[in-house]
Amino acid sequence: MSRAHVVMLLSNAFRPDPRVKREADGLVQAGFRVTLICWDRAAELSSSELHDGIEVIRIQDVRSSHGLGWRQLFYLPRFLKSAIQLGESLRPMAVHCHDLDTLYAGYALKKKLGCPVIYDAHENYPELMKAYLPGLLVSGLRQLERRLSRKADLTITASTTLRDELISRGLRSVVTLGNYPCLSEFRAIDKARLMRAREELGVSPKTVLVAYVGGFSQNRALVPFIETAELLPNVEFHLWGDGHQRPQVEASVSQYRNARYHGWLPVDQLPLYFQAADIIYYGLRLDDASAAYNAPNTVAQAMASGKPVIATDIGDLGRMIRDTGCGILLDEATPGGIAAAVERLSSPELRETMGSRGLASAVSKYNAEMVQKRLVAHYEQLTAGGSES
Repeated sequence: MSRAHVVMLLSNAFRPDPRVKREADGLVQAGFRVTLICWDRAAELSSSELHDGIEVIRIQDVRSSHGLGWRQLFYLPRFLKSAIQLGESLRPMAVHCHDLDTLYAGYALKKKLGCPVIYDAHENYPELMKAYLPGLLVSGLRQLERRLSRKADLTITASTTLRDELISRGLRSVVTLGNYPCLSEFRAIDKARLMRAREELGVSPKTVLVAYVGGFSQNRALVPFIETAELLPNVEFHLWGDGHQRPQVEASVSQYRNARYHGWLPVDQLPLYFQAADIIYYGLRLDDASAAYNAPNTVAQAMASGKPVIATDIGDLGRMIRDTGCGILLDEATPGGIAAAVERLSSPELRETMGSRGLASAVSKYNAEMVQKRLVAHYEQLTAGGSES
């Protein structure tokens, strides 16, 4: 006997996405069958594969790219149509929709199959899209979310700020499951491997390395972070990631000898490079309304690494750091403010103190193992009586 079949919907190619993978892994480990239907817009990866027990099917006949703004409306409906057709053929016991751009497909499958729908709101999607879409379309997204979210049997947020807002709108079944890492993956990295990683980066053991690892969406304060390199010429500033700000990041790092951009970091390399750094930076632009809803998985990864964090004081980001004492909060992400925080953390003793606080909090609360148990419990409730032979 096996437990119920879950179909997850995702509008990117799954390389894999850390949050999606942690949730899928938790369900697979609990005995659920998980099929992930995702959108490989440029047909860059295999059309199907088995990834750590997760069945991955990539829709590749709807060609598009990221960063198209309103022009994505020409392509997204075709992806959703294909996802609905695939989902219907699989006849799952539950559909898990990652972000608003897949929720319509989940709603359609619920109507066709009578299965429960889980809405996984990674962020406040309409607010995030304000940086990329005209105001009329953003208003349309808000109305779409209000209508479709009421059809979900369970809504999951990564942010307590977003959870509270959704509850204030009248949604009942809303829970927060944070973007927290698997501690075992961080414990598996030995000191010799960390030393080799720093050597490969060209950073000596005595040089302070400040790292940013994450997406390059418009709400991230990345250029001020890079410009801090001019104020602290003996400190290294390195970035891993990709997204809309990549051209600005590449142009900025080229101006400073102590700033470097390394491209996208595969998820299995995250524990290594988080621990190879001395300080983790995670700054958000306070003039971007979506920043308050940001789910700071980078902070949780820094905690698991035992590394202190420099971050802006907003939403869950500020709450987590204030509650744990694992870093320094900035009123605003400016080169001067970032430099002052780095100088404070030039003390190995202070770095060790803050890093230890973060690690203790990761062990007691901010870890994937605890989140996975909660997710499985919700699924057991939703799919009770739906196991298959």
